[in-house]
Amino acid sequence: MDSLLDQLRGLSDVDCDTLDAEGNTSLVIFFAAKLGPFSDCTSNQAIVLGELTKLDSDGNLLHRKLIHESVSKAHQHQLHSLSGLEVKELAVELMMVGLSLQILPHITGRLHLQINPKHSYSVPNIIRNAERLTSHFSLYSPSLDTRRVCIKIPSTWEGLQACRELEQRGIATLATTLFGKEQVALAGRAGCHYIAPYVNELRVHFDPDYIDNNKALALCGSAQQYYESRGLNLKTQVMPASLTSIDEVMQLAGVDRITVSPPLLAELAATPATEWTGAATVGQAITASAPGNDALHYNAEPSRRDPSNDPYRHLEDVLEDEAQWRMAFTRSDGGKNEVKLIQALNIFCDQQEALEMLAESHGALMMM
Repeated sequence: MDSLLDQLRGLSDVDCDTLDAEGNTSLVIFFAAKLGPFSDCTSNQAIVLGELTKLDSDGNLLHRKLIHESVSKAHQHQLHSLSGLEVKELAVELMMVGLSLQILPHITGRLHLQINPKHSYSVPNIIRNAERLTSHFSLYSPSLDTRRVCIKIPSTWEGLQACRELEQRGIATLATTLFGKEQVALAGRAGCHYIAPYVNELRVHFDPDYIDNNKALALCGSAQQYYESRGLNLKTQVMPASLTSIDEVMQLAGVDRITVSPPLLAELAATPATEWTGAATVGQAITASAPGNDALHYNAEPSRRDPSNDPYRHLEDVLEDEAQWRMAFTRSDGGKNEVKLIQALNIFCDQQEALEMLAESHGALMMM
């Protein structure tokens, strides 16, 4: 009997949003036999911190060897002294790369790593960060084709300009923390391989009492139709993220690809498609139109297209004008989308700082 995960795979590419290569059960069962195969593997500072602070049965850090080796290599590496990069930031990069490489045997596509969110408003720093991460993969795994690496970059104006440059240099990018159509349009113009619209604002994963009542399901459908309506000029694929239920996941069935956390993947795999009560909602975020909604779907078939229903029609003229784009994004959804972006960056910066503290604490132990 097909599960909801089987049904989803028939409609979209399914990626895993985790760096848990050990799993609570055996690695082979978790990734290959039960829930795999997966194409891409996505992560961010919160996922990395959650994994690196896990304890084993003796109460020791599960990945203490990786952490120790990363800090040691960061101290030995000349990169920080040549570029002014702090040892702790370099150590975090090395930990992220080392951890992600443990997942590599269990995916067929790309590994996605997020830049240091503190660089989100600096084009040069973003580019240097992305190129360093890519070079770390070459150092740790010389046989790895770095085209299998994708760098996640926050969808600020600066972030999307950096994406444009990185794509031209042959580094695949994903525009993350994306909440509004202004970011959708600019990411397409920048040539990003992927965008990750956050269906729920990031806060829902850190505040158990908070519910996002303005979910960006319709934005995912509108973004995909926008890219398709512009034909081959826009290569960007839509990869919704920040999902909290299998209902949300199945409403997005039919999107280019979707990244799902292990708990939701397990729930999808355990739910028979024929017995699920939400069958009528499968794919509705992609196929249905929503009159009056800010993320109104736009029919991609030219002969049936109504220009008055294109929510992107006023945006393409401002995509090369920083001031106009910033103002459009500031006013998007009454300012709510910019607030969501700022909130997400703050959360990710907190996680980055916690990772740097983890590196510092191990560095201090090494000196003892």
